[in-house]
Amino acid sequence: MDPSAFAAELQRLSVEISSGQPGQVPDLRLPAAWRVESGDQRFEVPAAWLRRALDEARRNPSTWPAERSRLLTQIEALQSEAAAFDAPPADGAVPNALAARAALANVLSAAEFKQLHQQSTMALLRQRLSEWLLRIWQRVGGASLGRRGTAIAFAFIAALVTLAVLTTWVVRLVLRPSRDRRFSLTPPPARRRSARAWARDALKAGDPREAIRCAYRATVCRLEEEGAWRSDETRTPREYLRLLPADHRRRRLVSDVTRRFEEIWYAARDATDDDRAAVLARLEELGCLPAD
Repeated sequence: MDPSAFAAELQRLSVEISSGQPGQVPDLRLPAAWRVESGDQRFEVPAAWLRRALDEARRNPSTWPAERSRLLTQIEALQSEAAAFDAPPADGAVPNALAARAALANVLSAAEFKQLHQQSTMALLRQRLSEWLLRIWQRVGGASLGRRGTAIAFAFIAALVTLAVLTTWVVRLVLRPSRDRRFSLTPPPARRRSARAWARDALKAGDPREAIRCAYRATVCRLEEEGAWRSDETRTPREYLRLLPADHRRRRLVSDVTRRFEEIWYAARDATDDDRAAVLARLEELGCLPAD
């Protein structure tokens, strides 16, 4: 398909994911990969990451609200990159193909994808223990035992295996308690930070990328303080923007901050000092920072 058709397909997926009930995981029709051609350029975009995320959400529905927001953000970033191929480049502009590939590589390098084909420690332990017991069984002449002796021997071996597995599980549980929430105390909810507090963090941040993140959080908090919306951790940046009417006085400002945040944090674009200066100027417009 061409970039326009690919963008339309991504839009269809975004609508199906966002229009369903909050706790309902949609059943999407997905290929193994999307093949996109633009002129003499050809790209193959795998869809396995989306299928795995949906399968995981079906197994654990409580994670769907947060997973849904993450998927919508990634789909919107891919859609923006696809649309950029059809848009005429500005003077001196460079196509964002490399940025799209970097964003995809960043997603696929996440820990949840790396561990999909790795054998678990417990499975490896069970395999080695079985091989060890089989060698011992052969050395002691297990084949020559009668049925009753074999049954007793296997019952004894099964007890040893169960004890070894249980001991291993308990040791892992004690040594790594932070990975099991059943034995952790739930911390009290953190006090909601103000827009000025986020703006001060943006001003102090030496890394432009971190400054962009803090500036975006300050913008969301300021619009909440002004009564434009109520903050929701499961809501994507694009969903926040859609809450503002087209004629809202903050629409252009929020659109600019949102665009920079998505390009830098989700599309893997390098943040610059110009980006930092631009969002700090926006915070001054919002009244979160004193004007120079």
